[in-house]
Amino acid sequence: MDRLIYVENDYDGRYGRFWGTLGEVIRDRDIFLARPQDFDLVCFTGGEDVSPCLYNHKNLGSHNNPRRDDTEQEVYDVATKWKIPLTGICRGSQFLNVMMGGTMVQHLEKGHGGGRHIMQTTQPDDDVRDMEVTSSHHQMSVLGDGGVLLGVSEKSIPWSLCKYDAPDTPMDGQVLWSKEDEGEIYMTEAFAYPNANIFAVQHHPEWQDINGVAPQWVLNMIRTHCFEESMEAVS
Repeated sequence: MDRLIYVENDYDGRYGRFWGTLGEVIRDRDIFLARPQDFDLVCFTGGEDVSPCLYNHKNLGSHNNPRRDDTEQEVYDVATKWKIPLTGICRGSQFLNVMMGGTMVQHLEKGHGGGRHIMQTTQPDDDVRDMEVTSSHHQMSVLGDGGVLLGVSEKSIPWSLCKYDAPDTPMDGQVLWSKEDEGEIYMTEAFAYPNANIFAVQHHPEWQDINGVAPQWVLNMIRTHCFEESMEAVS
C-alpha cells in the first residue's frame, strides 16, 4: 500500500512532485486535519522567514508571515499528536528546527544563498560525502537539544558575519566550527531529530534532477530517518 503524504503549502507544485516519489501526495489541509491518522509523512515547504518570536529572539530583519506560522503550527501540533514523521525544505526545515527548540541565524551577511554550492555529509559511514546543492537562503538553523547535523556547507564563514540574537551563547554541538579557521562555522544544510522522526534540508532538492545525487540522498534520508528503513532496504 502506498504511503499517504501531506504537503503543506505546495505553492509551486515542485515540492509535491518531489515528495510524491515516496507515496501519494495530498495537498488539501482539510483532508489532513480530518483524518491525520491515515498519513505517513507531513512535509513543510519553503517561503518566508520563520518569525523570531517562535524561538524567543528579537527580530533582526526577518521577513515573516505570522498567519502562515500559525497555520503550520496547527498542522505540526496535529502531526506530532499522531506521531507522524516530518520533513521540510528551506523554510520548512527552519520551522521544524524551531519547533524542536532550535534557533536561527537570521541573516548571513557574507551571503550564502543563490546559485549552487557543495554540501558535505557529516557521518563517517556515508557512501556519498560531497554533493552539489542549490539554495536561495540567507538564514541558518542552529540546532536544539537532540538535533543531529547531517550535512554542512563545504566552505566556512566568519561567525562575526552571522546576525544572531544571542551571539555569546556557546554553540558546541549546535553548529559545526571550522578547525582550520578559528571563529568560522560551516552552514547547516541537513539535520535530523531522531527522537521525533524528523529529517530536513536547507537546500532545494526539488529544483534539481530527481535522479541526481543530492535529491536521491535526501529521499534516502527521509526513508531512513522518517520511515526507519534500513539503508540496505533503501539501496
